[in-house]
Amino acid sequence: MHLMKPGGRFYWLRLHSLSGVVPVGLFVLMHLYTNSFSLKGPQAFDARLATLNRLPFMEAFEVLFIYLPILFHAGLGIWITLQGKQNLSLYPNLGNVSYTLQRLSEIGVLLFVGAHVYKTKIEPWMGGFYIDFAHLSAGMHEPLTFAVYALGILGTAYPLANGLWTFCITWGISVSKTSQRWLSVAALILFGMLFLVGLNNLLGFLGKSVEL
Repeated sequence: MHLMKPGGRFYWLRLHSLSGVVPVGLFVLMHLYTNSFSLKGPQAFDARLATLNRLPFMEAFEVLFIYLPILFHAGLGIWITLQGKQNLSLYPNLGNVSYTLQRLSEIGVLLFVGAHVYKTKIEPWMGGFYIDFAHLSAGMHEPLTFAVYALGILGTAYPLANGLWTFCITWGISVSKTSQRWLSVAALILFGMLFLVGLNNLLGFLGKSVEL
């Protein structure tokens, strides 16, 4: 199946949609859950990390089921963006705006994930130290680092929420105009919730979080 053929594009679009929900979407939710332990303080967060690090074959699992799927999803998304025809200036409707924001945010998230992996995986490995609450707290006290992570959460929340909306439409779960309209409202609410939860997790490293 050639990628450039219309039929091939049809299946690759659906594969991109599916990979954005499973496993990438599930990983984002799990990551938010892990970071929510920052709200309970240093001991709880460090204990959570210790539990994850004790899991067998954790590094292999991360590579096979987290990093590679993210790279696949992002790479396929960039290919779809390059192949698509941008007509936002001619037709500035909600659908085109959402499509453009989806693609731009995915590129931004890819850059953010690369920086995040370097700071939390590669740099500790090279420096011979482990990531813990104190290390992340020190980082979040730097305004630039906090701003980058806040933007990263914003950029992650949008494509996930909007991607679930397009997933339901692409896979025929939501067919009618009415259901799609209500689904868009639900996606907007989900976007706000994901961003607020992620931002609150960051504030947990500063001791300024809000109990949810």
